[in-house]
Amino acid sequence: MDKRSGERVAAASRFGLLSEWRALRRLSQLGLAMDANVSQRHLSYLETGLAHPSRAMIVRLSEALDMPLRTRNELLISAGYAPLYPERSLEGAEMQSVREALLRIIAHHEPYPAFVVDREWRVVMNNGSAARFVSACLDADAVRALTSGGALNLMRMMFEPAQMRPRIRNWALVGARLLARLRREAGGDPTSPSMALLSELEPTANCGKLPNDTGEALSPTVPLEIAIDGATLKLFNTITTFGTPQDVGLQELRIEMSFPADTETDALLRRFGRSGRATATRSQPPTKGARRDKAPA
Repeated sequence: MDKRSGERVAAASRFGLLSEWRALRRLSQLGLAMDANVSQRHLSYLETGLAHPSRAMIVRLSEALDMPLRTRNELLISAGYAPLYPERSLEGAEMQSVREALLRIIAHHEPYPAFVVDREWRVVMNNGSAARFVSACLDADAVRALTSGGALNLMRMMFEPAQMRPRIRNWALVGARLLARLRREAGGDPTSPSMALLSELEPTANCGKLPNDTGEALSPTVPLEIAIDGATLKLFNTITTFGTPQDVGLQELRIEMSFPADTETDALLRRFGRSGRATATRSQPPTKGARRDKAPA
């Protein structure tokens, strides 16, 4: 193989990613070409390595395919360009306003639990109610076992078989819905860590068929009935994301907020809130004997 042919093969390998994302978005070459305002012939050349894309073309195609910012950067790098979107640490000075906004959101959600999680489902922030929720469900040893890199994994916590799962009265429904969410996220982004979590958790989930296996439409909320301190809390969850992020990590953050599904649960959560200081915190590694109002991870 000559040098030119080798370059074409390498380019085709890199931009075969476009055809994979077209398939995910259920777009034909013509459909993507129209959305990106480019000729179908040129798009075909890009996918087969017969043409090299400009930086502007990569941005245009990735926007048309609604690719995550992380994937857009990877595509730019593979074509020999510098990444366009920064990935700044949440602890950095330039992210102070973001940290303050997140802390304000979860603090205002008291006395109801709120977690901020990253793309790997690691808890990076939580409010006092979330800390009390975790410490009421899991002992310190269990929390440590579910913690890596100083952060609790929220999805693994929900599937913890010895202490958490037996508390969930409607596990067959909750487990199936959580797996369905992982499957949906993995299906929308093949680079998502949700695929690895799905492979890890599904074999031992013991929760029956997934809703999408039975043709049932997925509900926007996941009802949760969980026994804590001799009472059964009935909660539903919502997910909040940043609307127009221009930072890779910021786009991947999600705020998981629980709300009471009935007046009894509302009263119980308010009572639990009065039992400890309700503060929003950034996550810290768990320590034996930590107060309940501290971060769980």
